[in-house]
Amino acid sequence: MTMISLAELTLELSRASDMVSPELNNHQRQVAFITYNLGEELKFDEEKQNELSVAAILHDIGGLSMQERINVLKFEVLNPHKHAKIGWMLLKDYREFHEIAKIIKFHHVDWDHGNGLKKDGEDVLLESHLIHLADRIATLISKEDKIIDQIDVIYNRIKAASGTKFCPDYVNAFKRLKEKEYFWYDLESIANGRNYYKKIIFKYQPVNMDELIGIAKLFARIIDFRSNFTAVHSEGVSAVAKRLAQHSNCDEMTCKKIQVAGYVHDLGKLMVPTEILEKPGKLTVKEFSLVKGHAYHTYVLLDRIKGLEDIKEYASMHHERLDGTGYPFKLKGKDLSLGARIMAVADIFTALSENRPYRKGMEKDAVIKILQLMSVEKKIDEKIVDTLVAYYQDINKVRIKAQKKARNRYNDFARALDY
Repeated sequence: MTMISLAELTLELSRASDMVSPELNNHQRQVAFITYNLGEELKFDEEKQNELSVAAILHDIGGLSMQERINVLKFEVLNPHKHAKIGWMLLKDYREFHEIAKIIKFHHVDWDHGNGLKKDGEDVLLESHLIHLADRIATLISKEDKIIDQIDVIYNRIKAASGTKFCPDYVNAFKRLKEKEYFWYDLESIANGRNYYKKIIFKYQPVNMDELIGIAKLFARIIDFRSNFTAVHSEGVSAVAKRLAQHSNCDEMTCKKIQVAGYVHDLGKLMVPTEILEKPGKLTVKEFSLVKGHAYHTYVLLDRIKGLEDIKEYASMHHERLDGTGYPFKLKGKDLSLGARIMAVADIFTALSENRPYRKGMEKDAVIKILQLMSVEKKIDEKIVDTLVAYYQDINKVRIKAQKKARNRYNDFARALDY
């Protein structure tokens, strides 16, 4: 398997989290770009620049709902520290993101004439204050006018808060940076998804399969923790899919790829509003069309990461059906790999079996009846359904164990935030 780039994973994690609200329009990328350029003005070394850029491009990852994301786009943020704490909690236990989690935790703390180096008895890193400045610069950019025509208005607003909201040394660095026209043209290009002149240079750090599994769990938590309705789904699908692959005699590497695919299969659901995810009744045609798009968006997000070709296929094709009636690609059996077929069965089985806030999971006989009917109708693979039935107790036990752990994590998470 090709080694995966941590930088590429991080960029797509940022892009995926920005999908929660169309209002964001590459906000985290803009903040990372501003931070990187400010770092250059401050003569930061390459290692610090990389750390800052990663922290900046993930700084709003804790904004799990659309409203939270929209709120942070205002210059004066209401309850600014909640999403920052969520981001810290999501990232702090991962070796790859442990240090940047500390930066994210306090990225909305005001400078307060130097008193902002402490918050709730903890040290606040200077890097947090730099991202705070970059973030607020980005929020001041109006979409109504050309950015190049807004320079003085933006700078004067920042300058007026020097010493109170922002570190004066960093404001002075911004004063120098604002004179460079390319900086503003680049910001506009980033906001519009176009190519731009100056690129952020991320350190290349390869990720092996076991490390990828850990990071995929992080993706799953960001996907699932948006709602109590979905809080454990991806964990269950991943555990079931891996076990089905093992019982289908897949080799170890394929089993791990399928496990990762299970964690990220609903990545595109970040584009679906929480109120639709939590709707207990039947979806309208318009709502269902929006939900159906998630598999396509999962494909597009994963397609940008080299080395995830198989995982991308398994994850994004879990709603395809052997008779061609699935979505979004309308593929038929001959075009669907064993991994994609396993994912389809794992997703259906998990959805039927797991408890939801509005209903209890179905019992064994009812689940098997539905799966076998779908296999007879050539919707899903009969051999995989037979394997699931043969090993039902074992596979269901694995699902229950995985989802119990995920539920406990979600509950601890919610309690810590009074979420």
